[in-house]
Amino acid sequence: MTPPSRRSQPIRSQPIRSQPIRSQPIPLTSNHDVVGAVLARADWVAPADRAAWHRLVALLDERRGDRRSARLCAVLANLAAVVLLDDAGDHAVTARLATALGEGQLVRLQRRAAVLLAGEDGAGELMAAACRRWADPGLAKPGADAGWALVLDDVESAPPVTGVRSVAELLAVVSHGSFDDWRAHLGLVAASPWGPYAAEVVRLARRSRRSQVQHLVEDAVRRCRERRTAQERAVVAKAVKDCVARSGVSQRELAAHIGTSPSRLSSYVTGAAMPSATTLVRIHRASVVLRERTAGRVDRSAGA
Repeated sequence: MTPPSRRSQPIRSQPIRSQPIRSQPIPLTSNHDVVGAVLARADWVAPADRAAWHRLVALLDERRGDRRSARLCAVLANLAAVVLLDDAGDHAVTARLATALGEGQLVRLQRRAAVLLAGEDGAGELMAAACRRWADPGLAKPGADAGWALVLDDVESAPPVTGVRSVAELLAVVSHGSFDDWRAHLGLVAASPWGPYAAEVVRLARRSRRSQVQHLVEDAVRRCRERRTAQERAVVAKAVKDCVARSGVSQRELAAHIGTSPSRLSSYVTGAAMPSATTLVRIHRASVVLRERTAGRVDRSAGA
């Protein structure tokens, strides 16, 4: 069945939660188990969400027996459950799916699932509803990590927008904004996680006097900073690795020339540790000197 070009069933806007969520342990030994555990809770679905639930059941029925769709079906069921069933166990399943599939593949399947469930026009609303669930302050870290991976995936490429300038504007984005709205504003934060705009949205969140909003915004800024730090560490590690390669000598020999141990230099190459600015300059200079010496030895050998 071709998914509708417009959202066929409404997905209720999900507020930032102020009450504890219920929790039911959900077994996960296969994709089939994920689907079965969701369908077994049909009686949990609120009357206003019945149409969306029937859409899920129809999509799963269409793919029954198709082993190639097993992962998609598991993600479909989990995404719908996160939005419609309000059960902490489903967030734990999201985290375990991220581990089993890898965050990248899970994000791709979640995007596809959202379009199937709500159509092109409604997918953003559905994903925003799911993200509000994943942003719950009481949610265990693995579930929150998997949810934020969807929001922050390639967030730097989100179309630019005008940043929020008041508490009211911030609350409107957090409570009623679409998935694309979230990504657009987080794109501004991700572009400069320690910059003025990041500091301003944190200030506005604190002024809102809503603990859930403050938690969400501070968590989002923290995650943007962690992502940028990881990217910068990767850049430094690559620079060190390139220096080792250009030096023409082994890591052990280069380490001796910069006054450190081979294991320490190895940790710089892998990104497990970060060299100081002076150490990075020393590594670069040593690699240049060693490269020139090696080139000189080769030239003298060729001349002989």
